[in-house]
Amino acid sequence: MPRGAFLHITGGLGENKLALTTCLREVNPPLFGQSPAILLVTTLIALIYLFIMHRALNRLQMGKIDALFLIGAMFVGGRLPILPLAGNLHANIGGAIIPLGICAYLVWIAESRVEKFRGLVTALIAAGVIWLIDRTFPLSPGSWGYLLDPLYLPAAVAGGIAYLLGRSRRSAFIGGVLAILVLDIAAWGENIFRGIHANNPIILGGAGIFDATLVAGVIAVMLAEVIGEVRERLERGSEEDKG
Repeated sequence: MPRGAFLHITGGLGENKLALTTCLREVNPPLFGQSPAILLVTTLIALIYLFIMHRALNRLQMGKIDALFLIGAMFVGGRLPILPLAGNLHANIGGAIIPLGICAYLVWIAESRVEKFRGLVTALIAAGVIWLIDRTFPLSPGSWGYLLDPLYLPAAVAGGIAYLLGRSRRSAFIGGVLAILVLDIAAWGENIFRGIHANNPIILGGAGIFDATLVAGVIAVMLAEVIGEVRERLERGSEEDKG
C-alpha cells in the first residue's frame, strides 16, 4: 500500500456490508497539481450542485437571499468541529444539524396537520425501503450498486421515494433528508446491538454540504419540480386540445 494510505472500515445496514475505502494522504505531488483538468471538472460539478441546491431551497418558500445564506452556513458548518451526540455517534453541523433545522422549519410552517406529518411518514417509509434494498442488494465491490456509487445511490433512492410518497416539494425534501439520517442512526444502533465497536466515529452528514443527506433532499425537490412541470404542461396541452 502506498505511503500515507490507510484503510477505513465502516459498518453498514446490510448483514455482511462493510464499505472499504482506501484513502491516500500525503501524496506528493497532490492529485490536483498533477491534473488541473480534474480540479476544473470537480469545481464545475460542485458549482452546479450548489446552484441546484439554491434553486431547490428557493422552491421551499425561501427567498433567494435566505437560500444563499443557508448554503453558506452549511458550507461553513461542514468545516466546523463535529458535535458528539452519544457514544461514537457524532453530527456534522453543515451536513446534519442545519438540514435538520430546515426540516423542522418546513414542518412548522406547514398549513395543515396532514402536511406536517406527511414528510415524517415519507421519511420512515423511504428509510425502510432503502434498508430492504441494502439487505437484498449489498453494496459490495463489483456489484451494480457499488458501480453506481455507494454514497449517492441511497440518496437518489431516498429522493425518488420521497417525492412519490410526498407529492410536494416540502414533504419530498423532509422525507429525503430524514430518510438518510434515520438510516445512519439505525446503522449506529445495529452496530451497538451486534457488538461492533468501530474505532472511527459514525458522523451524521459527515461530508457536510456535499453529504448524501442533503443530496437526497435536493434530488427529491428537483424531482418534484421537473415532474410537476411536465404534468402541468401535459394537462395544459390536453385542455387546449379539448378546447
